[in-house]
Amino acid sequence: MQAVMALYNQGQFTEVLSKLDLLLEEFPQVPVLYNLQGSSRAALCMYSTAIDSFKQGLKLKPNDADIYFNMGNMHKKTGAWDTAILNYESGLKIKPDFAGVYINLGSVQHKKGDIKAAIESYKQALKIKPDYAEAYNNMGNVLKEKGELNAAIDSFKQALKIKPDYAEAYNNLGIALLGKGELDAAMDSYKQALRIKPDYAQAYNNMGNALYEKGDTAAAIKILKKALKINPNYAEIYSNMGHFLAEIGQPSAAIDSFKQALKIKPDYAEAYTNRAHAFLKSGDFALGWQDYEWRWKKSKLDPAP
Repeated sequence: MQAVMALYNQGQFTEVLSKLDLLLEEFPQVPVLYNLQGSSRAALCMYSTAIDSFKQGLKLKPNDADIYFNMGNMHKKTGAWDTAILNYESGLKIKPDFAGVYINLGSVQHKKGDIKAAIESYKQALKIKPDYAEAYNNMGNVLKEKGELNAAIDSFKQALKIKPDYAEAYNNLGIALLGKGELDAAMDSYKQALRIKPDYAQAYNNMGNALYEKGDTAAAIKILKKALKINPNYAEIYSNMGHFLAEIGQPSAAIDSFKQALKIKPDYAEAYTNRAHAFLKSGDFALGWQDYEWRWKKSKLDPAP
């Protein structure tokens, strides 16, 4: 079993499944094997069969909080948020001090827009595990979304106090500081994130936004190009680059950038709107109004939040 777990920790999920097939022939009543099988299948995006494995594990051991947790994580990954919540709640009934479940429950509640419930879940996680940096980081994101920037900043700083090499928390802290207009402090946070994680494309993207806000559009474009070398499929970066290029009077280059964003993310409404502006600036009114019309139709189809 130790050899199988080592393979799992190395990410060799196909090999794990092969060995588990042999183990389950010999030990068909061991629930941990089904849990491991389900987790391996989920890692390989074999979601339907992963569910079968988890269900078999729960049939053998109905009070296994870990299996409910893993099943919840799988449904979270596939966007089945209500089902994920049900599984997390079932796990917490069995094991109320399972801090990791509260973290993921809060994450799903946040995605569903239930901000109050998400904050409560993160608070519960911290009650169980006061040094849980991820809980502070996630709570900071929720508070930031609520517009409570000072509270969000405090939460991110608490996460960094616990885990000083937490690149994501530095990046999120930078976003909150930028929201307050503290541009130099935001830049410092992004630099810290990149010192820890040099290939962090999102931090480069956010640094580009900060440089643009500081009025240094040329430097912002240069930074975005670095981000695209790291992640050439980052639609938001192409959209930002297009916006910056349009601002410095390069509508043709801006249009090319928006086209790249839309090639990656065809329903990217903001890119359509910005490309419409660029078309109009370049004098191509037909294509400009065509993009505006697409954006208008999309807004009519999208449900109100």
